[in-house]
Amino acid sequence: MSNSKSTKEIYNELLKISDLHSVPELNGEILIWRLYKNAYIKAYCDGYDSCIEIISDSPWKGQLTHWHPEEDEIFNYLYTLGKKGNILVLKKVLSHYDIIYIGEPDKYHLNKNKKWQWGKLIYLEQK
Repeated sequence: MSNSKSTKEIYNELLKISDLHSVPELNGEILIWRLYKNAYIKAYCDGYDSCIEIISDSPWKGQLTHWHPEEDEIFNYLYTLGKKGNILVLKKVLSHYDIIYIGEPDKYHLNKNKKWQWGKLIYLEQK
């Protein structure tokens, strides 16, 4: 499937939104967004693929998770990640991270300190 939107078009759409936590940066064809204290978002949308990555600032962890949303979904994911006050919760199992929740903290239903038998929760709040 070919994408008709580019990273720059998505970036320009995000700049029009008033309730974002901060302004993303465009570095060539890569959108970089420093939303979290210890992690940032890297995203792109080109003629063939769309990708959102959550990357740790720690050189030992690197990429925490990534996914390939459809072209019509990437803007909504980026908006939800960047909307003021929203959180991102990841579950770490061994060296793999899964997204548990993206959105408003008051709608998050699990305890922030919940213990898992085979992993732990990573709770990313906007800085």
